[in-house]
Amino acid sequence: MDQKRKVDPAKVVPTPEDRSYAEWFAWAKRGGAPASACHAAAQGAFQALSAGKDVATAVQWATAAMTRPPVPVSAGRQAYCAWFSLANIDLNLDQHRAHAFGTAAVHALDAGADAAAAHAAGLAAAGIR
Repeated sequence: MDQKRKVDPAKVVPTPEDRSYAEWFAWAKRGGAPASACHAAAQGAFQALSAGKDVATAVQWATAAMTRPPVPVSAGRQAYCAWFSLANIDLNLDQHRAHAFGTAAVHALDAGADAAAAHAAGLAAAGIR
């Protein structure tokens, strides 16, 4: 029997925080860092910015955090980071289109699509036919 996954309306990905987190994740990923270091970098940047530090300091904190293990990250945020990074780095899309791609991909997955269909949804959302 084919069963669709139920979408939890309380779990809306991406939130504005997810979007910002994914940008920091991709910043670290561009340098070739593994996913765990990318999550740690995003968390370090968030700590700096939430403490009222400027972006230059956030970069320093993000860089330093990459040597530490990250705190656990929700599956939704992990998925969004992966799809955003694929769009922004691998497909070389600007941030706006990479966010459109990532959002459509995670929504497709949440609706029960497979990875290929999620990728196609992302491409369509980013305006790539």
